[in-house]
Amino acid sequence: MAQLTGPRVHDTGVVSRQAVLPDPPDLWSYSSLKDVETCPRRYALSRAAYPQLWEQPGYPRLPITAAIRGDVVHGALELIVKALVNAGCTSTRSAEAVAVLRELGGYTKVAETSLARQLARLDGNPRLGTARREQLARQLTDGLPQVRVQIQTYLNRMELRPSAGRQSGSPPSRPAVRYPARVGDHPEKVLVADSLRLMGRIDLLSVDATGVQITDFKTGAEDPTHHDQLQIYVLLWREDSLSNPKGLAVLKLVAAYPSRDIAAAVPSAEELTALCTQLTTKIDAADAAVAAEVPAAIVGDHCSMCNVRGVCDAYWTTGLKATADVAEGTWYDLAGTVLRNHGVRSIVLLESLTNAEVLVRTPTPSYAVPVERNVRVLGARRVVDPDDPDSLVAALTSVSEVLELA
Repeated sequence: MAQLTGPRVHDTGVVSRQAVLPDPPDLWSYSSLKDVETCPRRYALSRAAYPQLWEQPGYPRLPITAAIRGDVVHGALELIVKALVNAGCTSTRSAEAVAVLRELGGYTKVAETSLARQLARLDGNPRLGTARREQLARQLTDGLPQVRVQIQTYLNRMELRPSAGRQSGSPPSRPAVRYPARVGDHPEKVLVADSLRLMGRIDLLSVDATGVQITDFKTGAEDPTHHDQLQIYVLLWREDSLSNPKGLAVLKLVAAYPSRDIAAAVPSAEELTALCTQLTTKIDAADAAVAAEVPAAIVGDHCSMCNVRGVCDAYWTTGLKATADVAEGTWYDLAGTVLRNHGVRSIVLLESLTNAEVLVRTPTPSYAVPVERNVRVLGARRVVDPDDPDSLVAALTSVSEVLELA
C-alpha cells in the first residue's frame, strides 16, 4: 500500500484533540483487521497522532484492569518460558526448572516485574490522573496472588521443547524479531506473510522435527472467534519462508484458557487457500476504509466501551441516550452546555439532546468543569433523587472525563 500524500488533519471538535490520521499500515494483523471491520473511525482515531495533547503515537488509552492483568500474565509467561527453554528444561516441574524459577525470584517476583512494566506504559498519559493511577496500581497489586496462580496453571499444563543447539544453563537471549525457527519453543514468535501484507505474534510456537504446535494464551472467556485467529496463524506459518524455511506443517492448534486447553481444527490446504483469498479482500477493503478523507463511523453497542468515543462526533450525534431514558445506576455519556455551578460540588448542564437541565454532581469541590462552555461527559452515573424522582441527576466519579469543545 503506497503512502498517502500529506497529512490528513481531522478536527474532532474537542480542545487539544486535533487528530493527524494514519495511513494504512504496511502490515495488517488479525486484531487490526477486526478493528477496522468493527469501525474504521475507531481504528483511525485510535492510531492517529495528537500533537496538541502528547508526543506519543495514538490516542491515550484509559486502562482497563482486566486487560492489564491479562498483559501481566502474558509478559510473565514469556519471561519464564524463555528462561526455561534457554536452560534446557524439558518440564516445568523438573529440578532444573525449579532452579531457574528460583533464579528469577519465583512466580510472584516475575509477576511483579511484569506488572511494573505494564504500569510504566501509563507514564505521561494525559487522561490518567495521579489518584486514578495509584488506585489502579493498588487494584492490580492486590490481584497478584490470583495472577500467580494463573501463571502456574498455564505452566503446569505445558510441555517444553528446548531449542536445538543450546547448552543447558546458558543465559536467556533475545533473538531478532524474525529468524528461522529451530527445534524448540519460541515465545512471542513474530510471523509475516509479505505477499499478503499480514503479520501475527504467536504466544508460543513449539517446533519439532515433524511439525509445529501453535498455542495462544487467552486470559478471558472462551470464544469461538479465537479459533479464527489460530487459523490465520497457520496461514502465516505456511507463508513465512524466513521463519519456516523447511516448510514444516502445523500439527496442532491450542487455545489455552485459565482452566483448560482447547484444541482447534487445523485447516486443510484448500481451507487455507480460501482463507488467503478472503484475507486479500479484507485487506483491500481495510486499506480503502482507512485511507478515506474521514474514515466511516459505525455507531452501535460497541461504542460504550470505545476508547476514542470522546473524540468521535458521529457517536455524540447519534449514539447517546437522553438522561431521562437512562435507568438508575447505569453508566452513560452526556453532552451539553454548562449553565452554572450549583453549590460547591454540583453543576447544572443543559443537555444537548433534550434541552433539559441536568444536575451533575462532581466527586470533589475542586473538580474542574468549565462554566458556559459546551462539554462532553464520559462515564457519568444516572442517579435518582428520592425526594424529587422526576428531576434529572447524574454523578461523576474519579474515572469520569469532561472534554471541553472548541
